Amino acid sequence: MRQITAILLQGLRTGFKTDFQRGLDKVKPTYLSFTTKVNSTTKVETYGWLGDFPLFRKWIGEKRIKRLAEKAYRLVNEAYEVTRGIHKHDIQDDNLGLWPAQIEGWGEESAALPDRLAYAALANGHLAVCYDGQNFFDDEHPMADGVASNISAAGGSQAWFLLVTGKSLKPILLQEREKPHFHMVTDMTDSRVFETGEYLIGGEARYGAGYTYWQLAYRSTQTLNKANYEAARDAMKAFTDDEGEPLALRPDTIVVGRSNQAAAKELFEKQNLVGGESNVLWKEVAILESDRLP
Repeated sequence: MRQITAILLQGLRTGFKTDFQRGLDKVKPTYLSFTTKVNSTTKVETYGWLGDFPLFRKWIGEKRIKRLAEKAYRLVNEAYEVTRGIHKHDIQDDNLGLWPAQIEGWGEESAALPDRLAYAALANGHLAVCYDGQNFFDDEHPMADGVASNISAAGGSQAWFLLVTGKSLKPILLQEREKPHFHMVTDMTDSRVFETGEYLIGGEARYGAGYTYWQLAYRSTQTLNKANYEAARDAMKAFTDDEGEPLALRPDTIVVGRSNQAAAKELFEKQNLVGGESNVLWKEVAILESDRLP
């Protein structure tokens, strides 16, 4: 039987931390292609500038000064964790065979967490409020001369999303308050070790996922075909800021889940149609496939 010592526990912690990092390094997330990531310094971040799309206007007379508090958007950071206990008898008996692989898996999951949060924010944007008080995907975004819509809820297909990703801000916002990290209790006098015989190990992270400008995204549950794609694209091209100024946006990415991947490839990756004529939509947008979406 091995004697549990501070040196042994520190060695286990170092090895497990390496396993966790190995898992982190294996994952290649895709959320940054449509997400603006910001470093957060507090539990709740407030974004007051989101009410005004960045456009220059002709300066006539006094400047029109917009106040940051006019349309404040608050985004809360949530805590995420995974925790397990290793019994001291398993350490004494050197019975840790599967722990390195399991902890490496935690690292993989923690690296994929921003992906999961960003895609969930996109998928649930029709249920979550953005800076103007409406849901991010909504048909009643207030404008200078009425309302505007960035959603088509007709049809019964799984949702697909058109996005503008080439601007300085991307449509989804991800706050990183605390990067994923590994921790292990190595204090032999810890009260839980005395009470249960377990040394706790785990990972923690803190993130918040939300939205920037609704004009940068469009959600549709209509069948993904040429007519419905062009209707969504043209609606985005007609978007204005909240004072009616044209934004001249053009979507460059379509995000599809499992059920729409084949249709997206048919529309945008075939250079010629069945009859041999050129496909006018060939490579018009990039396809971002995610198995996190249905």
